[in-house]
Amino acid sequence: MNPGFFTRGDDAPHPRIDRRWIAAVHLGLEVAFEWMRSDGVDLARAGEDAITLHLEDCFENRLMRGEAEDLDFSFLRSVTRESATANHDGSSIGRKPDLVFRLSRELRHSHNRLQDALFAECKPVDRAHPLARHYCAVGRATSGIERFVTGAYASAMEQGLMIGYVRDGFRIDPHLAAALASAEARSGLGEPTPLFCVVAAKDTAGHGLHLTTHQRNFPWSDGARATPIDLYHSWHDCQ
Repeated sequence: MNPGFFTRGDDAPHPRIDRRWIAAVHLGLEVAFEWMRSDGVDLARAGEDAITLHLEDCFENRLMRGEAEDLDFSFLRSVTRESATANHDGSSIGRKPDLVFRLSRELRHSHNRLQDALFAECKPVDRAHPLARHYCAVGRATSGIERFVTGAYASAMEQGLMIGYVRDGFRIDPHLAAALASAEARSGLGEPTPLFCVVAAKDTAGHGLHLTTHQRNFPWSDGARATPIDLYHSWHDCQ
């Protein structure tokens, strides 16, 4: 453990993020994908890093400047791509969530502002990237959900975000639901709860925003086991 990581004090968990804010991020992602298509981005061929860079740009330079009608992002300080962060005990300080939505809110001095964010992991979801080997992987370098369960990401928070770049007709229900119900996922991903729809899809082609809750397997600085984390699943077609 890095002894300096907690000496500033970082009461965990941080105050929960208003669900309306998470829904706004999801809706902002939908707008960003619409803009990418309008701007001629070839989502069917774009790599994961390129799409994530476009999302960072859309949030920082358009959405947070008020270009999307009826979406207010005043609760965000910044949106950054692959910002290095520390894991739950500071033993690894080079963890790089794909996107970090840093929150603009007042906190007690005992909270670490570096950890006060909606941390997001972005994953391709297609035939070349099976859910069991990437998004829902257990014990692999390509893991997605597992990073939240082990405290690599969002260790002081009780909410996180998974963003899916979807091709080949995959759907949250039934494909993600089935992957999370597997024996390996049940044991390795914190006994995920059944999927719950938070924001319905705008049309039959959409995916909506869904939620699962996962037990976590690491202790906080006071020795108490970390409370469960709510993971929101925001999927977007990249055909």
